[in-house]
Amino acid sequence: MKKLSFGRVVLLAAGVIALAGSAAYFLLDGSDRTFHMVGFLLGIAGAVSTIPALVTDLKIAPLFPAILYSVAFALVLRVAVPSLSDVLNHVNFIGGNAAMGMTYAGVYLFCALLAVIGCFAGYGKKG
Repeated sequence: MKKLSFGRVVLLAAGVIALAGSAAYFLLDGSDRTFHMVGFLLGIAGAVSTIPALVTDLKIAPLFPAILYSVAFALVLRVAVPSLSDVLNHVNFIGGNAAMGMTYAGVYLFCALLAVIGCFAGYGKKG
């Protein structure tokens, strides 16, 4: 197996984490009506878009997973904030699982940060 540069390893880690986070959503909280499936599908699309970034030498390829993870983070956070507001105000108006929403938003934020680091870290061939 060929050796991967630091940027590609970080990008691969972001893809694996996003895929695991999306799978956990489907298994644990897929029926929560306060979340949109689009955010989690964007996370999976980001994980899949990591593959071309790993196998090609295009300098722009690592940017696509970073964009998809960032949009997934924003969408998941936007739909999770009303549930968090219920928890902070001690009312049950919107409902939903605020802890899970913040966890998934955190997963996609972490993936977005890793992908951005992967964009600027050593991306050239190593070995």
